[in-house]
Amino acid sequence: MAVDGAPKKKVQAMRVSGYVIGPCSACSKEQRALVMFDDYAWGVECLACGHTERVDDVEYVPEGDVEY
Repeated sequence: MAVDGAPKKKVQAMRVSGYVIGPCSACSKEQRALVMFDDYAWGVECLACGHTERVDDVEYVPEGDVEY
């Protein structure tokens, strides 16, 4: 659980490219990238619409070993 009692947000990201697997919660396109905020917290940014959100955990997967 996250600090506020909500479930932790976890994403899968490719280690080399930073591509984040799964659709954007705002526009549903699968064009997301891993980002780091000023406070060193992880997040994802949609490259299509610009929506950003923080995540609690990042699971790195090798390029090509994607689980949908």
